This record gives sequence, structure tokens and C-alpha cells, in this order.
Amino acid sequence: MSFESIPSKALNFFDIPEVNSLSVSFSYNFFTTDEKVDETGNEALNGNLSERFLKKGTADTTNLNARIPRYVQLSFSLSDSKKKMMGNRSTSNLLKATKEEIIEALNSGMVATEDDVSTGRFKSVIAGNQSIEDDLDKLLRLTLNRYVASVEESSVQDAINRFSPNTKIGSSFMSSRMVPPSLNERPDGKLFSDFMTEQKKIKSAVQLNSSYAPSILRRSIDSGNSLSRDLLFSRFFDYSNSSSEPTDMLISEDEGVFDIPAVDIEKSDDIFVPEASIVGVILEKNRVYKGKRYPMPVVITTGKNPTTAYDSQVAYGQTYEYIATTLAKVRIPVTSDDGRTYAQTLFIASKPSSPVQVTIEEDRAPEPPQDINYHFDYSSESLYLTWAPPINPQRDVKYIQVYRRKTLDEPFQLIANLDFDDSIIRNKTKEDIDEGLTISFSSMPTYFIDSDFGRESSYIYSLVSVDARQISSTYSTQVKVSFDSQKNKVKKELISYAGAPKQYPNWMIKENFFVDSMKDSSHGKVDIYFNPEAYTVVRGSGETFPAFYSTTIDPLSKYVFQFMNTDRLLEKKLELRIDDTAYQSILKTSQVGGEDDDE
Repeated sequence: MSFESIPSKALNFFDIPEVNSLSVSFSYNFFTTDEKVDETGNEALNGNLSERFLKKGTADTTNLNARIPRYVQLSFSLSDSKKKMMGNRSTSNLLKATKEEIIEALNSGMVATEDDVSTGRFKSVIAGNQSIEDDLDKLLRLTLNRYVASVEESSVQDAINRFSPNTKIGSSFMSSRMVPPSLNERPDGKLFSDFMTEQKKIKSAVQLNSSYAPSILRRSIDSGNSLSRDLLFSRFFDYSNSSSEPTDMLISEDEGVFDIPAVDIEKSDDIFVPEASIVGVILEKNRVYKGKRYPMPVVITTGKNPTTAYDSQVAYGQTYEYIATTLAKVRIPVTSDDGRTYAQTLFIASKPSSPVQVTIEEDRAPEPPQDINYHFDYSSESLYLTWAPPINPQRDVKYIQVYRRKTLDEPFQLIANLDFDDSIIRNKTKEDIDEGLTISFSSMPTYFIDSDFGRESSYIYSLVSVDARQISSTYSTQVKVSFDSQKNKVKKELISYAGAPKQYPNWMIKENFFVDSMKDSSHGKVDIYFNPEAYTVVRGSGETFPAFYSTTIDPLSKYVFQFMNTDRLLEKKLELRIDDTAYQSILKTSQVGGEDDDE
């Protein structure tokens, strides 16, 4: 009885250092009229920095920001393989590549991935927590909605107070850090789930057998215990569409052939030690619009240990996604069927990184106009307002609005909207402005004539700048202007400093409008109620402190009301203490009950 020994299929693996900690940031420097449609960028800022933007080997950011209107900066690090490839000090030109050579290899299909080298039997998968914010948003929104719906006119804070005793998380931490934005907008500078920063960095790069990857991912979906079900569904369908029937049981004559495209093949007399070196990082780029991804030209940065790449080919308002792979040049010995030895040079790309997205938008408010002055024109009996352009390094101020009112008790009234917006695609206005108030200019005006102002008039004036994104500045200085008939000239009085937001025009007036006393007459009785809407105050840094002081916080705390009768020159003091002992005992009992239920 004879037996035939059949070898297994060859399994080839190349371990190329992968991109770690890929992060993206956007810099907006100044306005251009075609910024919403122009993606041509600047060739000197595409991948590597050109020499014109380098100063002693480092980025010359001053020169860069002065010349490039907007750009994306991608930062990353490389995780070396077990056999240190990044430590390779070889200076051989055979293991170097220019940006042009890499682009030519990509266009001609000469770049192979680690999956390609494994003869297509394996697929790379990056499993991580990049979507943890969206996943937690959905989970907490659905959870809190049940508690909000259980009681009529229930607030989000009420829902948290009822939900918190069933968890190990305090209501204070939950309300300050875990309320999803879909239920409650976070304060400025506060990011939802920013306490999960370390968890978002966790990821695993694995290679799954391409024939069985769909069934492996299917089990995760069927288990139903993952927050990232949408991502798992997407990957499941991708692998299902690209999978093929297992052929591991079939034998062919070509299965031992190493069929990977080579950029160079040369005859070698002796067997030599394979060598490899990193030549750059390739950043696959997609424009994301309404959930769909549209491929864009790749961004390439060259070098043995690159850490930064730049992309100026971005349009304002668009969202871009980047996926990074390390590119290595590998030189290995191969043997032909007739026994001759050759040196084969390959381009091998690593496993892809986790995708990162950036939206090309900025929200920096402009400054109001400066050096505002008022002149009376005796010939036309009108008031001339003049000003200097606002300090605006972004060059994006496109409107000047002129406001006036008679007294501090009245709201401001818009009397002119000076429009000099030269954008190819304009943003919709956020305010409902009467078309009759809009005056068009080809460039920024520095004056306005108020023909309604006369010798008997008295108005408070202020100006506001509005940029191309319809973001308004604060009010400029507010000046009360009237005409002094005795001196026959304009009289000006400063009413408010600059800096008041549009919603609160009296925010910066020179007097204190949040007084600590109240005036009343014709009453002999007063009722005092304590019904707080908030128990704690959360600063932008996340620090919490009580909105009021009760006896459980400070046994000596008290609030003093002083009643004064100005007619009889009499006064009386009323001392009040907030005793929340009963409330705290109920809260502790509910928390203990919640812990017992968990046990």
C-alpha cells in the first residue's frame, strides 16, 4: 500500500509596522471666495511639507498660516514589528522611494497589501471603540427616555434622579458628564463622554480567514450584546459580498507560486538576507456626504519614520475621512523553476488604521468694528457714522450691521445691513432681515448715514460684524448720541463697553443691573418660597459645586433677608436655613436599596 505526501498550501506573511494613534486637526487661516468648491489646494502642502514651509527642519507655521487658507494636519506614530524595521539604517537607494515613484506604483497596481501577500485567504479587521460616543448616546437616550416618559412634564434631570439609584454611578456625575447631546446640549468646551478618552483609544488589528470572516462577525451580531451593531452589520455585508467558497481542500500546480507584482527584478548570484525599509505612509481619503463615501486622491508622505502629513486639498463645509497604511519597500530572494535566483523588490502596505473624520468648519466669532465716531452733517441734517474695519486675520467679515435704540429698556433695532459678501456660494442667513434694510457694496464700507437722525433726536448706537458663516460678533461700544443745540454740535455719551452678546445688549453697561435689593410698596406681607431648579453648578472644566448651601453641607450656613422701611427708618432681619436632612436620608435609602437589588 503506497502513500503520497502532499504539502500544505504555502502561507506568506509580511509584518509591516502599522499606523497608531492617527489623529486629525483642521486649521482655518483666512477666507477665499471659492472655499466651498475649491479642492485644488497647494502642491507644496500635500503630504510632506515643501522646503518653502520649513525652517531649520521644522514646520514654519507662521509662513504656512500666512499663505495657505486652510489645511488638514494628520498626526500619527508607527508601531514597529518584532524584527525592528524602523531601526534599519540602510542607506541603499534600492530601499528608498520618492513620492512620484509611489504614485506610479499605486496607479499601475504594483502596491500589494498584507492581505494580498497572504494569497487572499485573510482579511484585515480593525476592532476598536471609535464609535463609543454615538453608541453611548443611543444607549443613554433610549434608557432615559423611558424614565422621562413615565411621568408627565418630567425633565431630563428628573429621569436621571430616578435612574441613578439603579446604577453605581451618582446622579451628579451622570448629569454633568453623561447626558447625551440629543437630550441636552453640553456647555461650551464640554464633550460628551470625555471621560472615555482612554477607552476610545483601545483597538485590535487582526486578520480573519476571508472564507470564514462573515460567519465570525455574524455571531457577534446574533449575540446582540454589542453597542456597535451598525458597524458590525456593515462589516458583515462587506465580507459577505467579497467572500468566496473555501478552496483549501483543492490542489493546483500553481499554488506554490509567489505571484505578487514586483517593481524591480534583478538576477542574483547568491542567496542574500531579505531586507526592508519604510518609505512612507499612504492616507486613503474619502469625501463623506450624506453617509456615502466618495474616493479622493490619496495623500502620501515619504520618509523612514514619518509622523505628520498635510492635506490642503479640502473644501469648506465638507467632511473627509482618512485611513492610513504604512508603505514598505521589501527586497527578497526568489527562485525560478529552473533554479536561478533573483532579487525581487516589492511595495507592501501594512494593515489599515482606524478611520478618522474631520469636518472643515470653524466657529470663531469676528470682532466688532473699531474706532466708531459720529458726525453731524449740517447740510443734510443727518448723522454720519464712521468706523475702522474690525481686527479680522481670517478676512471673513462680510456684513456690518448698524443698530440703534432710544433707551436701555428697549431692544436694539436693526436700521441697516451692509452686505459686501463676495462668496461664490453664500451661507443662508440665520436672522430674518427685511430686504429693504440690506445695502450691497463691492467692498467693506466704513461709513453709514442715518437720515432719520435730527437735532431733536437721541439714540443709542452700536455696530456688529457678521462673517461669511453668518456668525455675529458681540456689540461694539454703545454710545448715546444727541444734538446739543446750545453748543451746536453732537453730544456723545458712553453707555456700554464692547462685548455684549446680541441676546443681552445690556450685559456690559457701566452700572450693575444685577442688584441685591428689591423695592416694593403698598404691601404688608411677604411669602418666601424655595423651589430650586438646579442643585449643583458645573463649570466648563467639569468641576461641580452646590448651587446653595444647606445644613447638611454647612451646619452654620444661613441666608439673611433685611427689610427696610424708608419712610419710618425701620428695619428687620429674617434669617433662613435650608434643612435638607429628610431629603438626604431618603436619597441614601434609595441608593442602598438600588445596591441591594444589584446584589
